[in-house]
Amino acid sequence: MSILNRQNDGLLSVLIALRRAILAYGLQPEADLLALVAPDTVVPEPDQAKQTLRRWKQLGLFEENDGRIAMTETIARIPEEDRDQLRAEILRLVLLPENNPKLLADESEEQELSRASDCTRALAWALAQDPYSFPTNFRGAEALQNGQGLQPRPFQNDTRWTGFLEWATFLGIVTRATRSSVIVNPWFAVGSVMGELFGGVSSLAQNEFLQRLRSLIPILDGGHYRVTIDGATPRPWRDRVERDVSPTLSLALLTLEAEGTLRLEHRSDAVSCRLLGREGRELRAITHLQYVGGARS
Repeated sequence: MSILNRQNDGLLSVLIALRRAILAYGLQPEADLLALVAPDTVVPEPDQAKQTLRRWKQLGLFEENDGRIAMTETIARIPEEDRDQLRAEILRLVLLPENNPKLLADESEEQELSRASDCTRALAWALAQDPYSFPTNFRGAEALQNGQGLQPRPFQNDTRWTGFLEWATFLGIVTRATRSSVIVNPWFAVGSVMGELFGGVSSLAQNEFLQRLRSLIPILDGGHYRVTIDGATPRPWRDRVERDVSPTLSLALLTLEAEGTLRLEHRSDAVSCRLLGREGRELRAITHLQYVGGARS
C-alpha cells in the first residue's frame, strides 16, 4: 500500500513524533526509538509506529546507521522549530521519481513498492479540479472521481479520503479554514520553492516561471505527474487550453500576491497567460511574475 492507507502505512502524527524523539534523545536503535514513541505501557499494539517508521525509511526520511535510526541529511539539517521547511522537504520526498513507481497501478497491484504513488495520484487529480466546488467529504469525492472516469481512482474508500486530507493539508496543497472546508490552494507548496525557482533573479516571464515551477512540483500544471493523471482522466471537468493556468494554481498565485510574496504583472509587449477562477472563468492576464519576498526556501 502507500501513505494514504493510514491503517497499514502509518500516521502523520507518528512521523512527527519519531522526528521529535530523535531530536530530543539522539540516534536510537529501532526498538528503543519505538519504545520512546509508543511505549508498551501506553500503546499495547504499537503497529502504526512500526509501520510509519518502515514506510518513511523507504521514502528516504529515515535511515539506519550502525544499527541506529537517523534522519537523512536534508531532514536532519532542518531546525527543530522550522515546521514550514519540514513540510516543504517532505513534499519533495513524496514527489521523488523513485517514490512514485506505480502512479497508475490499480489497488491489486499496490504492494510495498508503490511507496507514495497513491498520494501523488490523489494530489495531482485534486489540483486538476475546480477549487471553488471541490468536495468536502468522501461521498462527494467518490461521485466526482467516478464521473471523470480516472482509473485507478484516487479514493477507494473513506480511509484514503481521510488520509488525503491529512497529508494534502500538511504538504501545502489543501487549505482548511474549518474542519468541514476543503480548498485546493497550493499556495504554501508554491511559496516554498520561490527562492529556488527564481534563482537569484527578481522577475521571470510567465512561461519561464511556469516551466520552472512544474519541474520543481510536477503535480502542478504541465508537470509530468499531472500530465500522466490528466491523460488517464477520460472526462475532466474542463479541457485544458494552452496558456491557461488552472484555477487551483491561479488561486495559489493570487494568494501569494495578496500576502506580498509575488507581484503579477501584465506588460503589453509580452506573451500572456490567463489566470482562471470559478468554473474556469478568466480572471486576468499576466506576462511576468516578480519575486517580492517572503519565500520559505
